[in-house]
Amino acid sequence: MKKEHKLIIEIIQNYLKENPSERFGQALTNLKIIGFTDEKQPGKQPYLLRDIFYDRDSEILMRMKNKA
Repeated sequence: MKKEHKLIIEIIQNYLKENPSERFGQALTNLKIIGFTDEKQPGKQPYLLRDIFYDRDSEILMRMKNKA
């Protein structure tokens, strides 16, 4: 397992411990692992999820750490 993988899993684990009532999908969205194509105007393309296929692990980790 890569260092980034371990850190991502630890962040998810800690988040779910702190927020036990949230569903797993909510956690992935709130941690910015997945999200909509246009975060500033989600109604512009309703419910269209951004494709994260090409996101590097380090990019996902940075989004998680900088979540707002």
